[in-house]
Amino acid sequence: MLAGWLAGAWLLHRWTARPPALPADTSVMQLKPQEKEGKVWFGKSWAGRRDGLLVVHLKGSPFEMGYADGVLEQQQIHTLENEFITMLHGYVPSDLTLRVLKWYVIYRNRHLSDYIPLDYRLQIYGATLGCSDIHPEIGSYYNRILNYHAAHDVSYMMIDNPLVSKAGCTAFGAWGNATTGGHLLTGRNFDWEAADVFSRDRVVIMCEPDQGIPFISLAWAGMAGVVSGMNRAGVSVTINGAPSSLPGETATPVAIVARQVLQNAHNLAESLDILRQAKVFVSTLWLIGSRTDGKFVVVERTPATMQVREPETDWIVCANHFQTPGLKDEPRNRSQIEEATSVSRQTRLSELLQQNHGSLGITQAVEVLRDRKLPGGQFAGNGHRGALNAFIATHATVMDLTAGIFWAASPPHQLGKFVAFDVQDFDHELPGATTVPADATLTSKEFERTIEAEGCLAKARSALKKRDASTALQLAEKAEALNPGFYENAALKGRALLALGRRDEAALAFEAALAAKPAFLKERQELEAMLLTAKGPK
Repeated sequence: MLAGWLAGAWLLHRWTARPPALPADTSVMQLKPQEKEGKVWFGKSWAGRRDGLLVVHLKGSPFEMGYADGVLEQQQIHTLENEFITMLHGYVPSDLTLRVLKWYVIYRNRHLSDYIPLDYRLQIYGATLGCSDIHPEIGSYYNRILNYHAAHDVSYMMIDNPLVSKAGCTAFGAWGNATTGGHLLTGRNFDWEAADVFSRDRVVIMCEPDQGIPFISLAWAGMAGVVSGMNRAGVSVTINGAPSSLPGETATPVAIVARQVLQNAHNLAESLDILRQAKVFVSTLWLIGSRTDGKFVVVERTPATMQVREPETDWIVCANHFQTPGLKDEPRNRSQIEEATSVSRQTRLSELLQQNHGSLGITQAVEVLRDRKLPGGQFAGNGHRGALNAFIATHATVMDLTAGIFWAASPPHQLGKFVAFDVQDFDHELPGATTVPADATLTSKEFERTIEAEGCLAKARSALKKRDASTALQLAEKAEALNPGFYENAALKGRALLALGRRDEAALAFEAALAAKPAFLKERQELEAMLLTAKGPK
C-alpha cells in the first residue's frame, strides 16, 4: 500500500504542470486596489459594473494583466470554482469516481503546458498569485486554472457527457445588402447547460496587451482564453462545439487558439493561418469575420484537418454540424445531423435572416438570438432545444465589425439588456440609446413560469422513480399550465398515466408529445415505444 501511494504521488507530481518563471518586473505585486470614479483600479487595470455585467479592463504585460485580473475578480473566481465543483459532484456523486476522473484528466493533460504560449501561461500564473487559493486540497492552483482553460476540450473526452450531449451553440454573420447600412454584423448564443454561475457571473473583458492587438470578449472570471470576441482590427471570432471523437493526446485548448487569433490577426488570411497551424484537442466550428475582407466564413476544424466554408450569399450561419465535402459524411457528423438539434436551429436561423434581409440591424439581430420558435414558425413551448433560444445560453453577443461595437447580453441567458461597448474606446460609455432593452419574457414573468415548470418536471421525474405516479401526474399537469405546449409535459403525463394503468389516456398524452416535436431522435423513439405499449393488448 505504501509503495502504491508513493508511486501515485510521484506520478501526480510528474503530471502536474509547473508555473513559468516569474518575469523580471513583478512590481505589480506591490500595488493595492483603489476605488475611484465608480471603479476599482489596480495599476493600469480596473473593474466596474454596467447594467448587470461585470466589466474588466486589463492592460499591461501578460503577468501584470493576470495578477490584476486575480485581484479584481477574486470574489467571482472563488464563486465560479465553488459552483463548478458543486456541479461536478452533482454529475459524479461518488468521491472515488471523481478522484479517478481527476487523475484521468491530469494524466491526459500532462503535456498541456507545452501547447499554451508562454505569455498566456504568465497571465494565468499571475491570476493564481493575485487570487487566493480556496481549494488547495484539490491540487496545484496553477495546474487547476490551466486545466480549466481546456474545459471545453476536456468535456468532449467524456462520452455522453451531460454538459455536451445537448450542446446547442448557434451563430450567424451578415453584411452587404443583408444589413442596414451594409454593416458587418455577427451574433451568437453560447449554449451550455452548466451551473447557473456561468450565466449569472459572465464578464466583459477588454484586454490591451503590451504586444499585439487589443480585443474585447465575453467570458468568465480568471479566463485568459476567448470563446466570443472581436479586436480593434475588425476581426471577430466565435466558437461552436462540433462532432468529435475521443482526443488521442493533449493539444492547444480552442479558447487559447481563439485568443491567438484576436491578439494577432488583422484579416481572414492571418486568422486562417493561425487556425491551420494550431494543434487542437477536438473538433470545433469557427465563425470568423473580418472588416478588411468584408465577410464572414465558417472554419470546420478537426485535430486532423481543416475546411473553410465560404458564404453563398451575404450571410452565413453556423450551428453544430459539418457541411464541407471532406467532413459532412463522417459517421459522427451524420449522427449529429440525425439525432440532435443542430439542423433545426440552423434552419430556423436561416429563415429569420431571410425574413430580415435588408433590414438587419442590432435590434433585429438580438430578436433573432431570442427567437423561441421551431422551423416554419411553430412555437412548441419554452425550453425546446430545437429553438435558437431554449433559455440555456450562458451568454450571448452581437458585434458590429464596421462600427467597432460589441454588445453583451446581461443575465439571464440572452434575455437581459444587450449592453454596448466601444472596442476603440472601452473606458467611454456609449449612449444609453445603443442598449437593447430586456426581453419581454422577463417583464411578463413568462421566464419565471418556465423555470417553475422545469422544477415541476424535475420533481415529477423523481416521483416516478419513487413509484408515486399520482404526484408525478399532478406535477406534469402543473408544468403544462405554466409552460403550455412543451412536449416534455405531455411525455411525463403519459408516463404517469401508464404507471397508473390508464392506458388510453396515456396513449393520447404520448401522441400529443410526439405532435409537439421532441427535440432529439432518442426521445422520439422512446415516446413511440411507449405509445405502442399504451396501445398494446390489454
